Amino acid sequence: MQVNYQVGGKSHMYEPGASEDLGEITRKIEEHLRQSHPELASRGHLAEKIADGLLNALAGDGTDVELGDVS
Repeated sequence: MQVNYQVGGKSHMYEPGASEDLGEITRKIEEHLRQSHPELASRGHLAEKIADGLLNALAGDGTDVELGDVS
């Protein structure tokens, strides 16, 4: 699974590793975002945005998660 997102107008990619536990995947992605981009530390919407992206990816045919702009 590949997670694509944008911060500050720049595109980024993250691969959280294999897991069937959506809660674990969500936590991994959120942790990565907060550690890699300290400016996101105060963003309370990240978990919801990640969960929406994961569910949209699962509902579609692809394996990529598109989060869009998370800043």
